[in-house]
Amino acid sequence: MPQVPPPALPAQPASHVPTSLQAPAIERAVPPSKRLQRVAEHFHSQGELLAAMREQFETEMEPMQDLLVRQSHAMQRLMSNLDERLRPLNENADGEESNLHALESRISAGGPDHVARAFQPYLEDQRNRINSTRTQIEQQRIPFSQYGEDAREAVEVALSRFDHDMDALEQNLAEQRRVMMRMLDAMRSEAFAAVKVYLDGRQEAIGQIASAGSTDPQEIGRAMQALRNEVEGMARQSDHIKQVLDKTDLSDRQLVSMSVVGPRAMAAPPTPAAPTQPAMPAMPALTMEDVDGASASSDA
Repeated sequence: MPQVPPPALPAQPASHVPTSLQAPAIERAVPPSKRLQRVAEHFHSQGELLAAMREQFETEMEPMQDLLVRQSHAMQRLMSNLDERLRPLNENADGEESNLHALESRISAGGPDHVARAFQPYLEDQRNRINSTRTQIEQQRIPFSQYGEDAREAVEVALSRFDHDMDALEQNLAEQRRVMMRMLDAMRSEAFAAVKVYLDGRQEAIGQIASAGSTDPQEIGRAMQALRNEVEGMARQSDHIKQVLDKTDLSDRQLVSMSVVGPRAMAAPPTPAAPTQPAMPAMPALTMEDVDGASASSDA
């Protein structure tokens, strides 16, 4: 015999979902801490400000740095030209000094006789004359060297306009460094470490209770109280820890009080008042005579 196909199941609407299946949990975005966000925004804004200001300052100061470089190159060329002009005098002084050394050697070779003694003052005069020539040559360089230094100092004087502002920026930087180090010291302090451990422990306890499927406020309150006892002693020595405990205690009490009071019924919304109707005149009561009269009229 041919096999009879099983009866087709009735079609279900698209919105039908089997009751045994549950919709996957939706990850909710965690709102950022206002204070953590403030710290991040501070460093981000400061970094952007420094980058933008540094670029603009370099753009404005680049011509001054270029001016110093051009001044240096010009003075080097100028001194090179001067050395070239003074080269014959230097060569002459070198030649005279070499001849003087040769003359002294030849006279000294004859021994310390009366000739050597007689020409000793002459040799000293020649040596002094050569030294004087070299001094005069060097003095020709001094005004040009001083001129180059003065040109550089003129740029420094032009830039001195910003000395007061730079002093203020350096003092501000020193103050920022002091405040930042104070914040880091506070973040690394024993009190703040205890606060972090306490809050992390509370979160761990809440996570375990939630994983166990419990929603009992009393159980949550007992777990939080046990964690509180561990840091209660430090709260007497730290106002910061006391403020944290005060905040968490208030939160715990509000949650536990809900289990004591129990759920509250929602108040029914007030019924709107009916519009006022004008008073109707009272109807006279029916009598037997009226009923008999109505029956007789019907029979006629």
